[in-house]
Amino acid sequence: MIRLEPNGIPPARLSLEGILPEWLGGMAPADIAALPVRCGARSLPLGEFFSVARSGAAEEALVIVGDARLDDVAAGMTRGEILVEGNVGASLGRGMAGGRVTVSGSAEWGVASAMRGGEIIVRGNVGDQLGAALPGEQVGMSGGKVVVLGNAGSAAGDRMRRGLVVVAGTAGPFCAARMRAGTLVVGGALGAHPGIGMRRGTLVALDGHPPIPASFALSGTHNLVFARLLARSLVGCGLERLLPRLERLRRWAGDLAVGGKGEILVAN
Repeated sequence: MIRLEPNGIPPARLSLEGILPEWLGGMAPADIAALPVRCGARSLPLGEFFSVARSGAAEEALVIVGDARLDDVAAGMTRGEILVEGNVGASLGRGMAGGRVTVSGSAEWGVASAMRGGEIIVRGNVGDQLGAALPGEQVGMSGGKVVVLGNAGSAAGDRMRRGLVVVAGTAGPFCAARMRAGTLVVGGALGAHPGIGMRRGTLVALDGHPPIPASFALSGTHNLVFARLLARSLVGCGLERLLPRLERLRRWAGDLAVGGKGEILVAN
């Protein structure tokens, strides 16, 4: 296991892109410390900001003592495990294809953008565009699982293609906007305009009183097999007290304004 301890507060935002357990496994601490990272507009050695230590048997695991200025943690990760003690900055797990990331604190915007596989757990809150397409991109998250035990900002799941996103707390406006596929579950209140532009996919609102857009049509109350299967995958996601609400769901189909075949499932 490799552990990165900060030497102090970085003078600018620090990108940890490329600092992945799958690449560091056979490297000595001194070689890891020499790896270049981007701090603001400059490229500097990792050792300028972190002390590097190795402990235990060789395995693909990395522990980072976090800071809100640390961006791109686990970006492009394909295997192994990253544990973050504290907070992280933007683009956590961007382009991630495998492995597991656990953050004990909160994360900023762009968590799981372009994610294709693997698992991310954030025990605090996340910023805007969780699992979403970033500005200028057409595709958001297309695989994997993300669990947020706190709240999410705006545009969670925007242009999402596949995968599962679970937010135990609240989600801001435009949740599941322009969604193409996948499942997004929110345990708390939803902001304005959920599902706007949705073509396919499922938004599950366990709070029971979301602001349904006028372009969605009520299609009855159902006991869905899908909901029972979903409940199994939500065990341990901080929603245990809400899982009985999945037994009966009101279904709203849409977004009919774009000919969409998506759905918002609302717990009774």
